[in-house]
Amino acid sequence: MKLLSKLSPQTIIRLLTIFIMLLMSQTTFYFLTLNTFLAYLPIELSFQIQRTNRPWLQKILAAFWLLFFPNIPYLASDIIHADMLTIYSPVGSVPSVRLWGLLIILFLVVFAYIIWGFTQLLALMMALEVRYRLKSWLSWGILLGICFLSSMGIYAGRFPPRLHSVYFLTDPWKVVDIIFLQWSVKKLELVLLFWLLHLGILFVLYIHEKLRVAALK
Repeated sequence: MKLLSKLSPQTIIRLLTIFIMLLMSQTTFYFLTLNTFLAYLPIELSFQIQRTNRPWLQKILAAFWLLFFPNIPYLASDIIHADMLTIYSPVGSVPSVRLWGLLIILFLVVFAYIIWGFTQLLALMMALEVRYRLKSWLSWGILLGICFLSSMGIYAGRFPPRLHSVYFLTDPWKVVDIIFLQWSVKKLELVLLFWLLHLGILFVLYIHEKLRVAALK
């Protein structure tokens, strides 16, 4: 515990990310190696945005942050892979501790990066509001807009043709066409559902902050 107390939260997150990537690369959930890294990127970018005082660099970092942010809530959709594990053993037999361990790790990874990522989202929004003296309604509008764009990103990454964030760099026009121009009723329904996921996470964090403040009084 003394060692952890000497490390900054940013350093702890970086070390945990490396550990998780190495650990999961040798398991059934090997896909978490890449997904964890992609979820870590916007968190690291948010650290750097708040660290630098150069406006031009902040704008560049913010653009990449917005590009990679959907990878954080996208982790929530990885719970569908839990069915890859044969969790329930035959009646009377001892359940597999290893498989239950993998399931717990999957949950912790999803839980941790969503909390860290959305906490940094709110921190960035607060910094933006203070710097540009934004009105509350405008700040909320920007926040909800970011969440909607992120929901579109989740849809594009989870359903065919399953785009990756790096495709924005390798084939940007195709990505723009698929995400912004190609629509259907089913796509709209799922995007709105993912948007509600974002709002639910923000609501949980809001209640958490209220409880924390109340406990300090």
